[in-house]
Order: sequence, then C-alpha cells, then structure tokens
Amino acid sequence: VSLTTCTYGESVGKLALASGLRYVGSTSMSYQLRLINEIIAFKQGFYVNTDTGLELLPQGWELRSLEEFQKLAETQMNRVTFIMLCKLALQMNLQITFIIINRIQEGREHISLRKILGGDITRIEVFAFISISSLLVTFLPEVVDVYDVVRAFLSMRTAIKETVFKLGMNSKVYATHDFVVDDGSIQSMIYSGKDLKQKYYRALRKVCQMVFITIFCLWLVGYALLKVIMSVECENGAWEFHESCLDPILCVNQASQP
Repeated sequence: VSLTTCTYGESVGKLALASGLRYVGSTSMSYQLRLINEIIAFKQGFYVNTDTGLELLPQGWELRSLEEFQKLAETQMNRVTFIMLCKLALQMNLQITFIIINRIQEGREHISLRKILGGDITRIEVFAFISISSLLVTFLPEVVDVYDVVRAFLSMRTAIKETVFKLGMNSKVYATHDFVVDDGSIQSMIYSGKDLKQKYYRALRKVCQMVFITIFCLWLVGYALLKVIMSVECENGAWEFHESCLDPILCVNQASQP
C-alpha cells in the first residue's frame, strides 16, 4: 500500500482486507462511508490557507466527496474482482462440478435426500458440503457491501450532480486545496470544473464495472446451485444447461466414436 496516497489508518484497513481479516478491514469501508456522509452533510471542502492558518472551507466539497468515494470504490473493486469473483463464485462452481464428477466415477450418480439421510454420503462429500456452505455464507456479505457502495454513490450523485453538470468542462478555477509539505511550506492544488466532471465520470465507470461483475458473480453462484438441484432431479446425476439431464455412459460412447 502506498502511504503517499492514503493515511496510515487506510493502509491498515487495506492490508487487513488483503489478509482476510474482514472485521479489522471493514473499517476501510465504514470509515469512508461515514466520511463521505459528513462531507456532504456539512459541506466540508478543502483546506485553504488564511490569516489564521489552514482552515476547512466549503469550497470544493463536491470534489472532495468524489475523491473519498474513489478510495472506497478502489478497495471494493479489488474485493469484487479477487474475492467475490475468483475466490468465491468460480471456486464454488468448480467444487460442485468436481463433486458431481466424483459421484459419477464412483457409480453413485443419483443423489436424493432419502439417501443422504440414510448415510449414503462419503467423507469427501461432507467436507465439500461444509466448504461450499462457507463460500456461500462468505459471498452474501460481499454482495451487501456492493449494495452499500452503490447506495452511497447514488446518494452522493443526488447531492453533487447539479454542480457537476452546471460547471461542465469549464477550465475556470473551481476550488483550491492548500496543504503542508515535508519541508513545512504550504503548497496549493487548483481544480477546475473539468477536474470535477472527470472525477465524477471516473467514479460512475467504477460503479458500473462493480455492478457488472457482481451480477456476473450472482449468475455464477445461481448456476452452481442450479447444478446441485438438477443433480438431484436427474436420474444419472449429470446435467448441462443446453442438453438438460445427461447420460454419462452414452456421452462417453458418443465421444469415443470416430
């Protein structure tokens, strides 16, 4: 984590999320959501150098809220890509497919609740069931987090859209941000309406990407659960989306024919 682009607290939150420490890492989301709400509610813009020193003024609060949301969206986008998609959705599909293949190879194709209650289940299948259940339980909070991020963006958009589209691509000074550098001197960053609109559309694209990947992950999880249901319904325990229930022996014979 680059300490030049985030605070120490944000660094700890990101490292915790990367390490799988969800409760510690959750501060990277809850803190940013709270900060965005406070910026919008109290119109907290950038620090400006005045006669009394650096003072927090309302000017530029729309841009500052977008910058804080960008930090939140970057963190959540990484979770959606690597945790929700790669670790949970794809892994769940693969595990369910391997379980079905394993049962077919062992000649125990058809699954039914009566057989399971009667003890017709192996140790591998028990561990696989526990693993898949844990993946599903872990997947649901990730979906809730995406919902919270999208809701935060819509709330922020409602508050700032008038200013964003009013300024448009105007190059005139919109806000200034004064800050103290390492040598103790004060430097300034100048923002225009063009900067504001570019950051707005950057945040919008990030949210759209996040929603698209989340919908794809929901489809993958739904497809995985559908495979489980159809493995119970199909006599031979094998199912495919286009062909419906399959006969594994017939499929092997057809594949072996020249």
